[in-house]
Amino acid sequence: MTVPPVSKAAPPLDLETMRASADRLLANNAEVPSPEKLETLTLQLHGHLMLAVPEVESAVLALSEESVARVCALFCVGEARLQLSAQPGRSLSARVAHAQRLARSVRRLCGHYENEDHQCPNAPERAAYLRMLLHCSGCRDCRIVDDNGEAVGSCVTGDRLYEEYRQARRSRVLGSGL
Repeated sequence: MTVPPVSKAAPPLDLETMRASADRLLANNAEVPSPEKLETLTLQLHGHLMLAVPEVESAVLALSEESVARVCALFCVGEARLQLSAQPGRSLSARVAHAQRLARSVRRLCGHYENEDHQCPNAPERAAYLRMLLHCSGCRDCRIVDDNGEAVGSCVTGDRLYEEYRQARRSRVLGSGL
């Protein structure tokens, strides 16, 4: 008798359950759960993120390094990792805020996992900001300041990246009707 090989592929994420858990804290009519229920919900959200982070990350690493979707999804993965490592405060309101941050990360990663192109509404703005940040933090010309701490450096690339960020931000704000 031969034993069939065991599949090492992870089962797909249960997006419906993950979103339902997040909605218990983020829905417009959400009530503050009891401390015991909040603890359970926080642990569920933590578990959802532990499953979603590697799934989303491995999917987007296959995208082009210049892809806006990749940059945005990796930003969301990094943000989720920060939330996973954060410790909640002692008060009920601090624990609720911590759980809500976990829930927002769950929602974002569900969106990236669900969409084949891994786009999210803030992707162009976020990607432009990250490109600008990565360039300017390592560019000697961008970091030149005068005695008062005012930026005086002149970098064509930094200026172009800032303009791309400004335009992406403006497009998002105008697109949302604000």
